Amino acid sequence: MAPHFDLPSFGVGILAQTALLLVGRAILSSLKTSARFRADNTPHPSGLKVVITGGTRGLGLALARQFLALGDDVVICSRHAEAVERTVSALRDAFPGAVVAGAACDVSVPEDVDRLGAEAQEILGGIDIWVANAALRGLARADLVHTSPGDIQAIVGANLTGSLLCARTALKIMSESGCKGKFFLMAGRGSRGDATPKNPVYGATKQALVQLSASLAASVQGSPVSVHLVSPGMVATDLLLPLADTAKSARLINILAEEPETVAGWLVPRLRGATGNGGYLQYLTIPGALFRFATAGRRRNRFVSESQSRVGAGFTRI
Repeated sequence: MAPHFDLPSFGVGILAQTALLLVGRAILSSLKTSARFRADNTPHPSGLKVVITGGTRGLGLALARQFLALGDDVVICSRHAEAVERTVSALRDAFPGAVVAGAACDVSVPEDVDRLGAEAQEILGGIDIWVANAALRGLARADLVHTSPGDIQAIVGANLTGSLLCARTALKIMSESGCKGKFFLMAGRGSRGDATPKNPVYGATKQALVQLSASLAASVQGSPVSVHLVSPGMVATDLLLPLADTAKSARLINILAEEPETVAGWLVPRLRGATGNGGYLQYLTIPGALFRFATAGRRRNRFVSESQSRVGAGFTRI
């Protein structure tokens, strides 16, 4: 039997989530400059030239599809060559005539990132937008003591080192070409400074991206290049869904999460239309979170089962 929805407990949840979002807004306010994110759904004459790391699944793939739907040219990457080939083939079938390519790339390896940048520049003829989306989470629930040294290195390598290397390559290409390139870092849980005790390495890397975004934006100030931080909110991907290992966490995910296609459909026009420098683009806002809690009753079991019988055994996507 499904557990009874406990409205008072979700009232507490509303307050807790609102408090976190307010803290996050204060922490990230330093990033808000003259940047604006006007939605641009207009196909450009020759299409924008876009690079997306981690583009073979989840949000990265949804972003690629949305850019292609608007007539842009896209290069994606993944650590796995087979996944890249399969995804590029599927995208070419879905968007006949579009310029779409891919490369096997481990973003934690400097040579891989340099090669990705060179190949993307050659294929696309330039780079207008680079989305540093690739990320690793590690085990769904593991404190630092139970996180292996290998996992620590892999997560930091993908999330932080990878972001630094991608930024180095992208900003170099954009600066040398003199184009108005835009580089986007992806925020995640921990970016607001909230504790992530069961995922400390992931949280630490995402918090570091806040500082990195501010530093990079300051370094390119006055040039045609810009750097922004993007918060996609909770996205129902294989990074998030394994965290639904209790009835409470399952309810929270069902309430706050959205499909990758929904998030990408909102984000991409604003990435295309971003102006200024040092901006913070947030999908799940405080009003949005409050609305989701207020309508929690009709959001039950949207993505994962909230059945008590599954607690402790892991949840499956519905």
